[in-house]
Amino acid sequence: MTQVVVEALSAGLAPGPVGEAEAGETMGQALLVGVRAGRNKDFDRLVFDFRGPVPGVQVQYVRELVQDGSGHPTPLRGRAFVQIVIRPAAAHRDDGTPTLTGPLPDLTGFAAFRQIADAGDFEAVLTWGIGVAARTGLRSTTLTGPSRVAVDVVHAEPGTGDQLLRRGDRGAAVATWQWRLVQALDRALAVDEDFGPLTERATRDFQAVHRLDVDGIVGRNTRAAMERALDL
Repeated sequence: MTQVVVEALSAGLAPGPVGEAEAGETMGQALLVGVRAGRNKDFDRLVFDFRGPVPGVQVQYVRELVQDGSGHPTPLRGRAFVQIVIRPAAAHRDDGTPTLTGPLPDLTGFAAFRQIADAGDFEAVLTWGIGVAARTGLRSTTLTGPSRVAVDVVHAEPGTGDQLLRRGDRGAAVATWQWRLVQALDRALAVDEDFGPLTERATRDFQAVHRLDVDGIVGRNTRAAMERALDL
């Protein structure tokens, strides 16, 4: 399931490992029943829904995602890889039947997420991975009512200082700019890391609305106007 989430970040995101959050006070093992993904103004969020107590979670970047138990690599699309370890938790019942069914979330239009993978349900430990567009800040949160674990990956900056984005550019910065255009102009636009003619046209339209030089190039003034428009 994909959704647009509107929660504001209550704490900063860190580029390094996020310390393990404590499991809920209720004793027992959480059962995974759902996985959802959502887009916010400046971060993507992956949510794990549980039945039972809130488990603990640790999130960090790794060189590659490894299948828990076998040690085999789990391929992921992306330029960086986030490992999520949740414990004590399981995705199966005592008779071995899975508690999580259905497809994983559709990540079309996400600025940071590129692929989600299940990398293990072994000895009360769940391992998941996210392939992301760039190595940026991470944040993990445990929530109650119902029990949930949320993992946030902040979007790459769409350039800094005098850096320019223009037609022909590709990469994570372009994906972030495209997602911001979608929000600011309230129009459909592919978030595909490719600064092509449609992204250039949308950039020109944004510049015209905000009385900037209409050149289709994303520089310091255009980025600042976007930050004001989206209240970033």
